Amino acid sequence: MELVSVIIPVYNQEKYLNKCIDTVLTGTYGNVECIIVDDGSTDNSPALCDEYKKDKRVKVIHKPNGGLTSARKAGFDVSKGEYITFIDSDDYVTKDYVEKLFKALTDAGADMSICGHYRDEDGKIIENTYPIPDRILDGNITNDYILPIIGKIYAPGYENFPGYVWGKLYKRECIADKCFVSEREVYTEDDIFQMYVCENVNKIVFIKDKLVYYRDNVKSLTRRYRNGMWDMLKKRHMLVEEYFKSHNIKDKDRLIASAFYAIYVSVTNSYLHGNVTECVNELRAIRKDPFAVKTLKEVRIKLLRPRQKMFYMLFKLRCYHLVYHFRNTMF
Repeated sequence: MELVSVIIPVYNQEKYLNKCIDTVLTGTYGNVECIIVDDGSTDNSPALCDEYKKDKRVKVIHKPNGGLTSARKAGFDVSKGEYITFIDSDDYVTKDYVEKLFKALTDAGADMSICGHYRDEDGKIIENTYPIPDRILDGNITNDYILPIIGKIYAPGYENFPGYVWGKLYKRECIADKCFVSEREVYTEDDIFQMYVCENVNKIVFIKDKLVYYRDNVKSLTRRYRNGMWDMLKKRHMLVEEYFKSHNIKDKDRLIASAFYAIYVSVTNSYLHGNVTECVNELRAIRKDPFAVKTLKEVRIKLLRPRQKMFYMLFKLRCYHLVYHFRNTMF
């Protein structure tokens, strides 16, 4: 039975950590190593991590705080498994999480397997999450998987994929150092991880089973205002643009969609100010940026759903207070 490395980055998750680790260690797959990376936590998480050292399957790393990506990379660097999976420390998994992903990957002769997930909202389990049907992608991974992650098109008829690093099992050989782009420099870093991983992937298998419980945590990075988000999203797009050039990708719609995504997500971050004046000031600064000016000229309306079209028109016309007022309609 092949060794599977389960990497769990930890930062101040004393409330959820035990459940996360316990669901891994009580799993049905018989040959795992669980690598727990304490990323400079300031709560009781380091002590909780150390309690698991008595299990011979567990390695614990304590390191200065460097962010989620640096913790994932630290775990990957010491891992021994030929197969790798990442689990965020506030999430948890079903007991057959590793077993089912491993079986799907090996049965299909794939390089990567992907499962569905539930959402846990303070104990309320939401089943209506992103649907994943049983399927195999075998052939043009760039067109069929990567472009729908890095160039999300909102109009009907286009398929998009979330780029989560978690909820997947990877062959070790598919993961290179350049996959680990810091979330402190680029947003969303998970998309870029997938982009680079799939340079080494020839076949992907999806299974419809929901094997991860993703906690919708109000303290998570996606739920609070982040300084510098606009610059991080522009850096994401620059990496995407470089990827298009180096791989001779001619899909202009997906490239424009990546640029529009930078604007769209930056505006959602601006709303998290909670203050209309600060939000409007930030919207105005984004709108003046040459990157945004160029993108708004190039984006094609047909790539957008009605709510994105509404945002596009209001933002392009500099109706910043209306962009703020109608935020629940457009996003």
